[in-house]
Amino acid sequence: MPITNRAPDAMIGEREGRDASCHGAARAPPRGGEAVMTVFHRVTEGKLGSRDGCVIEDEVSQEFLDRIPGGLFRYRADDEGGTIDYVSRDVLAMFGCATYNEFRAITGNTFLGMVHPDDRERVAAEIAEQISAGDTDAVAYRLNRPDGEVRWVDDRGRYVVDADGAAWFYVTIIDITEKMSYQQQLERANDRVEILTVLSRDVIFDIDCQNQVGEVFGDFDARFGRAPQSADLILRKRCDKECSIDLEVHDIEPIRAVVERGDFIDMETSLPNVEGDPIWCRYQSFVLFNEAGCPVRHVGRLLDTHEMVMREASLRKKAELDGLTGVFNREAAMARIEQALATDECRGGCSLFLVDVDNFKQVNDGFGHPEGDRVLQEIAAFLSRHMRKDDVVARLGGDEFAIFAGGLGPGPALDRVLAQLSGGIYTQGGRPADMPADLHPSITIGAVACTRYPVTFDDLYQVADEALYVAKRAGKSQAALRRLD
Repeated sequence: MPITNRAPDAMIGEREGRDASCHGAARAPPRGGEAVMTVFHRVTEGKLGSRDGCVIEDEVSQEFLDRIPGGLFRYRADDEGGTIDYVSRDVLAMFGCATYNEFRAITGNTFLGMVHPDDRERVAAEIAEQISAGDTDAVAYRLNRPDGEVRWVDDRGRYVVDADGAAWFYVTIIDITEKMSYQQQLERANDRVEILTVLSRDVIFDIDCQNQVGEVFGDFDARFGRAPQSADLILRKRCDKECSIDLEVHDIEPIRAVVERGDFIDMETSLPNVEGDPIWCRYQSFVLFNEAGCPVRHVGRLLDTHEMVMREASLRKKAELDGLTGVFNREAAMARIEQALATDECRGGCSLFLVDVDNFKQVNDGFGHPEGDRVLQEIAAFLSRHMRKDDVVARLGGDEFAIFAGGLGPGPALDRVLAQLSGGIYTQGGRPADMPADLHPSITIGAVACTRYPVTFDDLYQVADEALYVAKRAGKSQAALRRLD
């Protein structure tokens, strides 16, 4: 890209009469082999021998130039690409070159050849704009290193037209790679704050107490209908100093527009800890894409929601369980059963048992309600022990229980389960030692084995209730089974 004639004609004409000796003078252009460098000179103060108030006394040593921090070089401002005729050793070192010829091979001995290809258009435009208003420019760019290492430099140039009418740029460059790294990290950090503020809809503030200034990130105005005040953010003072904070409210609308166009994920999930146990968190992430549709930034966060999720799960579980027996209550059981009936889980068959405690009124009347409550607890524990983990065991109310077993259709497995349940609560031991000796709780079961699909809970309940009535008429403490095909 040419850098030809960036300065306006008036500016060039103004400088044509200047003595360029204070900036250095070029030797003859290189003729093959190792290039010839321009020689810089020392000037003596107080001697007025030129228009610029300085005279050439003798040549400045290369040692002097090499000790100046940063790199020095000069290039033509009026030819294609900016042909270089002088570079210092520091410039060669920035490119990892041992000789000037190596540098020429990399850069083509032009200024634009020094600049990374991705930065050339921008740098040329910035220099042209600055020189159009003055004779100096300041740009930052990456060097075109052959090894691909990223090396940023701060470039400060001066446009000069010598006595022969040749236009030059005299340039110093300083390595600012570390500075640019810090700046990019800071910009990324600011982007993260703004993006996460939009995603979370939170208001974040940062107050500098010593300087009495503060920054507010987030849409405070939208949430509270007004601009933020110091008193909104400082609810409890920690010192006696008067607070009069100058608040800067950051505009997040540009980021909000970017977020709305991007790819946003917001969900509750869990990640395993070192023991493999799930730790709950809220996963929020946002992806920024470039014009080609490729992802270039992925910003997100994992909010710690484990305690909240576990507390909600505990409360939800308590809301689903019967407070006395610890099995599902009627509402939770109905929801789970209806959900199971609506899936393919029951295509192969299912069963519903209605369980009734025998002579429960006599238990309450003869032994008291506390003993009656313990009987209900013992029966609930007995039913749960003999059913699978995914089966629904519930107390429908009073002394009536229900069991739903998805996937358990007619067959030997169902017969074994009914035999175990109707065989007696304490046939395998476990009778409480303090239970009255003449108290022998038992249950009667009405069951339906279903192979019909689809089927409703009401259909199952009606048939199971009829079976329960038959079992009670037959003498209680037993099970009656019917089929729904």
